[in-house]
Amino acid sequence: MTKKQKKVLKILAGNLAILVAIALLWAFLLNPKVRFTEEAPVLEKGEDYPALRFIQKANGEVTPERASLDTEEVGEHQISYSVKRGLFTKTYELNYTVVDTTPPRITVLTDKVVLDVGTPYTEEEMRSNILVDEGELSFETDYDPAFSGDYYVTVTAVDGSGNRSAARYDIFVGDKEAPVVFRSGNGTVIEVGDEFHVEKVISYGDNVDPSPVLETSGSINVYEVGKQTMHASLTDASGNRTDWDITVEVVEEIEADKPSEEFYPFSEFMADHAGEGKFGIDVSRWQGDIDFNKIKAAGCEFVIMRIGYSENGELFLDKYFEQNFEGAKNAGMPFGVYVFSYDNNEEDVRSSTQMLIQALNGEQLALPVVFDWENFGSFQNYDLSFQGLNHLYDVFEEEVTGSGYDCMLYGSKFYLTSVWKHTDTRPVWLAHFTSKTNYEGPYRIWQASAIGRIDGINAYVDMNILYD
Repeated sequence: MTKKQKKVLKILAGNLAILVAIALLWAFLLNPKVRFTEEAPVLEKGEDYPALRFIQKANGEVTPERASLDTEEVGEHQISYSVKRGLFTKTYELNYTVVDTTPPRITVLTDKVVLDVGTPYTEEEMRSNILVDEGELSFETDYDPAFSGDYYVTVTAVDGSGNRSAARYDIFVGDKEAPVVFRSGNGTVIEVGDEFHVEKVISYGDNVDPSPVLETSGSINVYEVGKQTMHASLTDASGNRTDWDITVEVVEEIEADKPSEEFYPFSEFMADHAGEGKFGIDVSRWQGDIDFNKIKAAGCEFVIMRIGYSENGELFLDKYFEQNFEGAKNAGMPFGVYVFSYDNNEEDVRSSTQMLIQALNGEQLALPVVFDWENFGSFQNYDLSFQGLNHLYDVFEEEVTGSGYDCMLYGSKFYLTSVWKHTDTRPVWLAHFTSKTNYEGPYRIWQASAIGRIDGINAYVDMNILYD
């Protein structure tokens, strides 16, 4: 190569370097660039975030791949932006995180749900009173369908991110049943000058209110012979009311009752009810000494004996219980026991029933252990509602069956109908002194007469039929 040629090449090389430098400078100046407001923003789930909101500065036309960022799912996400400047286009990625910090929104449809006493209120029904946008629901309530009053339901919603919210609404349990009068006092007869207290001649109770309010108008002049009338009313906590009149007769002298000499031979009782079931009696200290071999020979097939009475959580054994227990065992007579209860709260029932179980000392019984609560003549003095009394039987049953014995409820036709509940499922010993009962519920034993006479007992005795 000649010297001249080399010079030309050198000039061309220098010019090319200048051109390349110019081209590189031009490309650098025209390079599309973008700067974001945040490099890795944290966004709230479900919120609307326009994609261009995150562009702080750009040297060209910015086009995001979508108008808004996708925030429907919690987690890591990415969006692409195209930046165009002149003939050049460049793509940039923005990484962002979606989180959920918003608690579920709970709407209570009814602030106060009104229910009748005894009405169940299920979780499904609780759910029907709630609207929630997301999350798993749980419910807490102190609702007791057995008792009237105010209760609450607390609902909690927890979403997949652990956000929690809660709401609360009220339940009012109303009572539509009026108090029941067991003894009206109407027809009371007193002697001139005797004291008269209305609470001593009446008795009453209520299905859920242990203390219905008694109000009276009028008075009885105990020094004025003749019939006099006063008015009485009972109002329970729900405002239900029962009204009645009480007619009292004041006399110079009350004639003494003549003792009845009527009795019903056990043999006739068996003949009148032949083929109905097994025949038996129930006994206590009032029957005195019993010859169990004689009563068995007379056709008696079972005995239910009083183990005693319970009061204030204590069991007081019947004076003749141990003697009757041994007598029935020795005669090979199937038997059960009953307790006459004055208890009026759960703790006392549990205590006295455990004493009863201890008194049985593990002995096997052919017939049940019977709960006999029948102090309705002064029911208002026990601070009990009918619901509360039914609960006492449930407690008694729990203790008795838990110790391996069968349990039974004793009651007369009237109280089995008006006070005792669930008599379709509770084993019942029915007391109804008649030749043919019209009690419509199921029963296993029928106590049909209180004036029975049987060889081996020198006293009146109750007579029963057992249905297997």
